Amino acid sequence: MDYSGLIERVYEHVENDDVGKAVMACLRLARNVQDYLNAAIFLRELEPDRDQFARTFLEDTVKLNQDQRRFLLKQSSDTWLQGRTLKLMGSTSSEGEVLVFSAGQLDTELTHLERAIQDMVLPAGMSPFDVAAFTDKFMHDKAALRCQIQQVQIVRQRIKARCLNYAISLERQLQTQQKSQTFLEIVQQEVNNYFRARSEDVYLKLQKAADLIGSSSSEDASLLLTLVRRTMKSVADYFYPPRLEPVVCSDGNERILSGDKYITRLGEYLLNHFPSGSQTALLQAQCDLLMNLFSRLNEVACKGVHAKVTGDEAKQALISLYMFLFSVISRLMNEPEGGPVD
Repeated sequence: MDYSGLIERVYEHVENDDVGKAVMACLRLARNVQDYLNAAIFLRELEPDRDQFARTFLEDTVKLNQDQRRFLLKQSSDTWLQGRTLKLMGSTSSEGEVLVFSAGQLDTELTHLERAIQDMVLPAGMSPFDVAAFTDKFMHDKAALRCQIQQVQIVRQRIKARCLNYAISLERQLQTQQKSQTFLEIVQQEVNNYFRARSEDVYLKLQKAADLIGSSSSEDASLLLTLVRRTMKSVADYFYPPRLEPVVCSDGNERILSGDKYITRLGEYLLNHFPSGSQTALLQAQCDLLMNLFSRLNEVACKGVHAKVTGDEAKQALISLYMFLFSVISRLMNEPEGGPVD
């Protein structure tokens, strides 16, 4: 999706004073980046009719629960009312008047009001008394129309400012995300390169998992979690192969670290390869944190292929696996020759 192109279109519509098109471009942007709150706000600007807004809003928020929808409805309604409420001179209402027009209608309403003023001309052949009466009435009516024009202009200016500020903030957000994406690409590249040279089994599993990360299918999400679990086992097999004979672990207990004990084997590898004797407290804390995260990912993955798994869970599992492997590989690559020094 060309977000930069859409943002530039928002700028162009704002500069051209085309409020309706600016709002439509912002709505499209908000929907594409799944910014539900701003999508609801800009949708209200386009759909002042409650029934039509409700139908479209439900379509846009099909993934959300009722509490999330209620929050969005209230927040978007408050924002819309704040931008549409005007305190009129001479009005007795303490709450002000709400200007209810769609963003596109505001543009046409402004043109309509200006033409109405231009159409107020005196008919030819009128008597002086009629001329005076019509002139007085026209002055009163023109003043009322100019007041309405001012109200429309105020609301239009508020909407333009909201569109401009949204485009600027989203542009900054995307620039920041681009830096984060570059970092994640480096992480993925480093991990892939490491295992491509050392373990074809781990490398191929990582590639298969990466192929599934863009799928929206729940079955693929379950399969992705299964692949993460199998990749974790292959990583453990590479760093600490299964042992059939009893092994005295770091906690002093004797265990048989067979193939299915891959989490324990990984823990033993980290504790043995990165001893806590001369390591900093930060190194030990990171090791413990990674192991806890690793165990939690395994619990999620063990739901099985047919369990109900969300795409977000699957993506989180794969990203966490890459971050874990990147941390381990970085420490291994920075070791002095001959291995870690205690």
